[in-house]
Amino acid sequence: MDITEAQVAQLRGAFRQLNRFMLLMWRLGLGRFMADPRGGYVMVLVTTGRKSGLRRQVPVNFAEEPGSVFCLAGFGRTTHWLMNLLADPVCEVWLPDGRRLLGTGEIITEEARRIELVRRILVRAGFATKLAEPGLDPRRAPDRVIAELGGRYGRRYEVVEIRLDGAATGPGGPGDLAWVLPALGAAALAGVLFSRRHRKR
Repeated sequence: MDITEAQVAQLRGAFRQLNRFMLLMWRLGLGRFMADPRGGYVMVLVTTGRKSGLRRQVPVNFAEEPGSVFCLAGFGRTTHWLMNLLADPVCEVWLPDGRRLLGTGEIITEEARRIELVRRILVRAGFATKLAEPGLDPRRAPDRVIAELGGRYGRRYEVVEIRLDGAATGPGGPGDLAWVLPALGAAALAGVLFSRRHRKR
C-alpha cells in the first residue's frame, strides 16, 4: 500500500533522528557496536554537499565484497546522500571494524544485480528493515517483491557500489570525540569524591 508524502516525510524524520544518534556513537569511538544481526550492520558514508561543499556524514546499512561496499538509498534518487554522490562520486567510508577508507560511488544499473544487493542489504539491516518494510522477510521474499520495494514511497530502492581506493586520513574521522567519555567519567568520579569529602565535614 502506498503512503502519503506526509508519511514519507515523517519516516525520513524518524531516520534522521536515529542517524544522529548512530553518528554520535561513531564519533565517540563506539562504531564497533554498529555491527549486529538484530540492530543491523551500519557504516558511515561521508559525502561532499552538492550545494554547501561541506562534509556530510550519514550512517547507512551496507553489504561488503572484496574491494567494494554496497549501500541502499531507501528514498531512491531523492535520497540526499545519493544526490551528493551523483554530483561528486568521491567519498569516504567508516567501517565498524575501524577502517576509514576513500571510495568512489556509482549506482548499480543491472537489474538482477540490484535485486540481489537490495536483498542482501535488507537482510543485514536488522530493525531498519522492519521499520521501513513492515512484515517483509527479505530472505524469503520473491525477486519480484524485492524489485518493487520502495514503490510505496513513490521511488524504487537504489543500490550504490563504493569502490574502495585506500586509507583515508585527516581530521574529523571516527572517534574524533572519543575523549568525551573518559572526561565525563573523570568529572563524575571527581564529583563523587568531592561529595563524599563534603559530607564528612
